[in-house]
This record gives sequence, structure tokens and C-alpha cells, in this order.
Amino acid sequence: MLTRPLARGGVSTVYQAVDAAAGRRLAVKVVSPRYSRLIRHEAEMTQMLRHPHVPKIFDVDVVPGPDGRDIGYLALELLQGQSLNSVLDGGPLSVSHALRVAGTAADVLAVAHRRGVVHRDLTPGNVMLTTNGPKVVDFGLAELIHPGPAHYASPADDVYALGALMYQMITGASPYPHRGSPRDATAVRSLAPTPVLAVPGLPHALAELCRACMDKNALGRPSAREASFALWSLAALP
Repeated sequence: MLTRPLARGGVSTVYQAVDAAAGRRLAVKVVSPRYSRLIRHEAEMTQMLRHPHVPKIFDVDVVPGPDGRDIGYLALELLQGQSLNSVLDGGPLSVSHALRVAGTAADVLAVAHRRGVVHRDLTPGNVMLTTNGPKVVDFGLAELIHPGPAHYASPADDVYALGALMYQMITGASPYPHRGSPRDATAVRSLAPTPVLAVPGLPHALAELCRACMDKNALGRPSAREASFALWSLAALP
């Protein structure tokens, strides 16, 4: 049973719900009829990860709506916390906090890439800071990795997004020259120079890692696994 809306997006609404049979609260993402058939794709991409920092999936289906058009829904773990986007409205994170969030996101990306999945939409709006740690959400744009440099589903694009996420957590500002959609990141990268993290007292290694992740040359970026190792190594420093 749906109890109240939690968030609304361009093509979906997320509700808090109660599963009376299982005796648990959960979140239910309901997508508009035009995108109903894509909800199974999102569930499939999410379930391929089975990562503790990715929400669990309980159910997915497409059912007829009141007007006869199909409605897709996805029932998933209810997260207690705030989106990173909301938290950043109050200013940047501390370096130690940013390292933990970025390290967790890099872990998720590393597992996703190892299992053949590219997230394609890692943004502050798709990271939740919960009571159980950061969670990477919304695999609605995720794609399987295919060989060939021309394909748009590239792990290197996720790493660029990770660098942009680090930049925004540490500065409180977007590295993009305009507030366009993060889905246009490829076009933005082709026009904008690689941003420099010039924050007083920031560890040089972190600034260099952020720069490397956002290198305009995809071949110059570290893998998500390499970024994860570097971030957690920095987080362990006194």
C-alpha cells in the first residue's frame, strides 16, 4: 500500500509504502506509461550488482493503470537519510566525509564495471547519505558494457562522473560551466577544460586524483578500482 510520495522526477515518482504481507516498509518507484517497459531494465541492472551500498530490489512489474495504459513499478529498500544533493545545498562536505562518500561510490562503480554495467548517471542526486552509509541509486540509465571505443556505455564516463562528484563535494559547486543535465557530460567535457581543485589545505594527492578522474582523455583516467584504492588510502591517513 502506498502511503506518501517521497520524491518526484521527470518520468517517475517514488512513494513510501507498506508491504503488509512481509511486515516491512519499502520504497516504490512508479514510472509514467511511456517508460513503463524500461523499469524491468533498471531492476535487472541493479540486481546484477547485489552490493551493500546499492538498494535491494524486492519486486518489479508492469500492470494496467486506471486509464488502461501500462504502469511500471519497482519495489525496493526504503532508505533513511538525505540525498547528497540536498546536503550540498548547505555547503561542501569535510574532506574526510567526502573521501568516504567518494570511496563508497568508487567501490560500487568498480563492482558494476566488473559485472559489465555502466551506471551513466552518477550525480549528487543519485547518492543517498543514509544511516547505513552512502548508497548509489537509480540505475535507470545504466547499460551493459560493449567493446569498441565508439559505444556510449563506457566505464571511463563513470569515472569522470566520480571526479565531478568529488569536486562538488569538496567545493560545494558544480565543475560544469552551466547547470545542464549530467547526461550531457560528454558534450561538456569536449568544451570545458579539466577543472582544478584549488582548495587551501586540500591534500595534493586528492586534488591530483580528482584531476585524473576528469581528464579529457578517457585513457588518462584511472579505473574505478584504482580510484577506490586511492580514496580509501587517503581516508586512512591521520
